[in-house]
Amino acid sequence: MSEQTSAGTGQEAGPSSGLSPLQFRTVLTVLLTGQLLSALDQTLVGTALPTMVGDFGQLDSFSLVVTSYLLASTASMALYGKLADLYGPKRVYMAAIGIFTVGSLLVGIAQDMTQLVIFRAVQGIGAGGLVVIAFTIAATVVPPRQLGRVQGLVGAMYALASLLGPLAGGALTEYLSWRWCFLINVPIGIAAVIALGALLKLPATRREASVDYLGAMLLVASVSALVLITIWGGSTYEWGSAPMIGLMAGTALLVVALILWERRAKEPIIPLSLFRKPEISLALVITFVIGLATIGAYFFVPIYLQVVRGNDPTTAGLNIVPLMVAVMIGSGASGWLIAVVLGRMKVIVIGGVGIMTVGLYLFSLLDENTPAWQLWCYLAVMGIGMGMVISKLIVSVQNSVSGRDIGTITAQANYFRVIGSAIGTAAFGAILAAQLVSGSARLDPEVLAQLPDGSAVVYEDPAAIRSLAETAPEAHAQVVRMFADAMQNVFLVAVPLMLLAFVLCWFLPNTKLRDGGHGHGHGGHGGAPADEAPAGAPADAQAAPTAMVAKVEPA
Repeated sequence: MSEQTSAGTGQEAGPSSGLSPLQFRTVLTVLLTGQLLSALDQTLVGTALPTMVGDFGQLDSFSLVVTSYLLASTASMALYGKLADLYGPKRVYMAAIGIFTVGSLLVGIAQDMTQLVIFRAVQGIGAGGLVVIAFTIAATVVPPRQLGRVQGLVGAMYALASLLGPLAGGALTEYLSWRWCFLINVPIGIAAVIALGALLKLPATRREASVDYLGAMLLVASVSALVLITIWGGSTYEWGSAPMIGLMAGTALLVVALILWERRAKEPIIPLSLFRKPEISLALVITFVIGLATIGAYFFVPIYLQVVRGNDPTTAGLNIVPLMVAVMIGSGASGWLIAVVLGRMKVIVIGGVGIMTVGLYLFSLLDENTPAWQLWCYLAVMGIGMGMVISKLIVSVQNSVSGRDIGTITAQANYFRVIGSAIGTAAFGAILAAQLVSGSARLDPEVLAQLPDGSAVVYEDPAAIRSLAETAPEAHAQVVRMFADAMQNVFLVAVPLMLLAFVLCWFLPNTKLRDGGHGHGHGGHGGAPADEAPAGAPADAQAAPTAMVAKVEPA
C-alpha cells in the first residue's frame, strides 16, 4: 500500500531497515502517538477504576466497564484494516484517534453506570485502531529482526508513560476527580491528530476491499455471549438453570455460525487458512491464555491496593511504579537481546511466561499485612516477565508468514489477546463478586450493624471502606480480611492458566528471525502485486499491547 511505496524510497536507514532516517522517525512517531494514548488510557484508568465504579455503588461490577471497552475494541479491530484499504491508513488512523477522543470526553461526563459502560464502548471503538494500524505499517517496512528492537523501544516508551500514568491517575482521582483521567485524553488526542496530519506523508492510494461486517458481528456476539456466561454463571443464575443452558447453547451456535461464515467470506476477518500452520495456531492460543490470565495485573492490583492496603489513589499509583519500571526494563532488555544477540524469540518468550507465572503466584500471597518492600518485589517480578513477552509473540507469528499476510496475522494475534483479556476480566470479576457475596453473608451480625449501609458498603468507593477504620475499626478489619481472601483466590485461579501457557511455549518453533523486511515496495509483500499487498491488509485489526500490556491492556 502507500506506506510501502513511501518506505521503499529510503536510501540510508536505520540498520538494514531500508528506511531513511526521516522515514524511520516518521514511522516511530506514528507508533508512539498511538501508544501514548493507549498507555495513558490503561494506566490512568487502572488506578481510577475502583473509585469510578464505587462512585456509582457498584464496585463488584467493574468488569463491565473493562469488558465493554475490550469488546468494542475487538469489533473495531476487525474493520479498521479493511477501511484503511478503502480510504487510506492515514485518514482511518486519524479517525480512530478522533473517535477515541470523543469517547474519552463522553466517559468524563457520564452520570451513571449505564452511561459509563456505553461510553467506554465508544472509546473502545476508537482504541481498536490506535496502535494496530501503526504496528502494521511498521511491520511492512522494518525487518523482523529489527522489529524486536523497535518494539522494545515502543514497549519502553509505553512503560515510561505507564510510570507516570498511575501517579497521574491517582492524583487526578484524589485531588480533582476520576473524570479527569479521561478528559486529559482530549487535548492529547487533538494534538495527535494535528501532528499526524503534518508528519505522516503517504501517497493517496486505494484498494478494493470487502469488509466482513457479518463476521465482525458474529465474532463480537460470540465473545459477548462467552463473557455473559462467565458473569452470570453461578451468581445471577445457577449453572443448570434454563437461562444459562440457553445462553451456552446460543454461544455454541454463534461460534459454529462464525466458523461457517468465515469459511465462505470473501475476505474473512479470521482467515481459517492461516490456522493450518501449527506454529501460528499455537502462538495464538498462548496469546489468548496470557491475555486471559494477566488482566489482573492491571485491574485487580489497584483494588487490592486501595481496599486491602487502604491506599488513597495517589499512594496506590506510587505502589504500582515498580511494576511499570520492571516492564520497561524487561521490554527494552529482551528487545535488545533478540535484535543483537539471539536473533530468536523462543527462549525470551519461555523465560517471560515462566516469570509471569511466578509473579501471579506471588500475587496470591498478598494480604493486608504484606510489607511494602515485599509487594514491590512481587510487582517487579511480574513486570519483568510482562516486558519480556509484550509484543514478542506478535513478532514471532509475523515471522511465520509471508509479507502478504502480515497484516492479517497481526490482527489475529491481537484478536486473541483482547478476547482473552475480555473473558479474563469477566471471569475473574465474577469470581471476585461471588467471593464478596459469600464473604458478606459470613460477616458477624454485630459487625454488619456497625456498617452505615450494611453490606452495601462493600461495593462503594474504596474511600468509604477506608473511612470505616475510624468509625468502625472492627468492621473495617473484617471487610478488609474478606477482600484480601477474595483477591488471593482471584490471583490463584490465574496461576494454572499461566502454567498452561508456559508448557505450550516449549512447543513453539525456535525459528531464526529474518533479517530482510517484508517488502519495501508494492511488490515487496512476498512478490505480491501492488494491489494485493496492502499495509493494513486484512489488518482488520492489529496490534496493541495490553492490557496489558498485556493490557495490558490491557485489559
